[in-house]
Amino acid sequence: MLATLIRTLLLGAGAALALGALPVRAADPGVTDTEIVIGLHAPLSGPLAAFGIDPLNAAKMWYEEVNKKGGIHGRKIRLIVEDDKCNPNEAVLVVKRLATVHNVFMINGGSCTPAVIATQEFISREKIPFAMLNAAGDNGVFPPIRYMFGAFGGTQRADGAVLVEFAFNALKARRMAFIVHDDEYGNAKWATSKAVAERLGAEAVAVERISPRVTDVTTPMLNIRAARPDVIISAAYPQPAVLIAQKYGEFKMTAIPMVQAVQGIPVPDIFQKNVGNDAVFSNFYYGSPLNDMFNGPRQQKWVQMYKQYYPDRTPGAWMAFGLPPAMAVTRALEKAGRNLTREAFVEAMETLDFESEVFAGKIQFAKGRRDGMRSAIVIRFDGKKHTVMPGAYAWNGRDGM
Repeated sequence: MLATLIRTLLLGAGAALALGALPVRAADPGVTDTEIVIGLHAPLSGPLAAFGIDPLNAAKMWYEEVNKKGGIHGRKIRLIVEDDKCNPNEAVLVVKRLATVHNVFMINGGSCTPAVIATQEFISREKIPFAMLNAAGDNGVFPPIRYMFGAFGGTQRADGAVLVEFAFNALKARRMAFIVHDDEYGNAKWATSKAVAERLGAEAVAVERISPRVTDVTTPMLNIRAARPDVIISAAYPQPAVLIAQKYGEFKMTAIPMVQAVQGIPVPDIFQKNVGNDAVFSNFYYGSPLNDMFNGPRQQKWVQMYKQYYPDRTPGAWMAFGLPPAMAVTRALEKAGRNLTREAFVEAMETLDFESEVFAGKIQFAKGRRDGMRSAIVIRFDGKKHTVMPGAYAWNGRDGM
């Protein structure tokens, strides 16, 4: 009997060793039977905090709404919030801390493209799904990186394309003048603007490249005036955009429509005040990725919800931009199912195709596509009243690539 017992114990030990030799898959970080941990980051302090606080709050609001309805397949979302200060070095530290200290399942964050790009090497190496918050720079999504999804509010390529489409179709412009920056932002904008103009049969009669730090745009604006265009398309940042508009008025060019890219006019009332010349706005348009004016009727659902969650804070112009990324994350979590893994989540993100009720076009991804939205509306601004022009315009995803 003793020999039989020893033999049984030895066989059991051998079986245990054999089983121990088999690879046993550990659960992905940040997922338990009751919760999914998501890292959320944005600039919450410093000079660029205005780009981050409201979008991050809006994302938190959406996740809380999902939790109120029972969560995702019985799991509640728990957020770990970090401040990246819109600084690339800080963003890398934040992402590493979220991944290695807080063991998050995925990350939803970033309001500044350079800060997001700085994290890409770590994200790719560690295979952590990442959905940008309101960062939308082209070099964050082109070329596509498997674990990173973004540009929910459209890229520079998309923005450049839709402004030309609008100028050609709505304003009947055939002779177009462009003033764009001489950096990566400007290069991307100009690439699609040029390609769309050529496809439509429009002529670029003037192309002025300026530094983002330019302090005088007299010469480029005189060159544009001399070219006698049908439309002026400005793709400048806020400070240069103000200088351009001032010269546009000073040189009495307002008979020519001006179309301003959204990046240069994040808050139209402040832009108007800085320009200081109401004559500029007699023939002035600007693009927007939203489906309406920020305070328009189609945005009121989100504005009122935000005020309920944050009664002591007035939502800024970037608030709504934080909603579609969070919507995409929760939809992908639903599609990935109860047996949630990071790879299943990424595959689910690649199949998303939905209306956010926030932006002008659908949020769409695919295996070879990581830019989420390619549409925009155009708004006419006369210095007092904002009028949404009919229809939305979209980049086809091919022009300028």
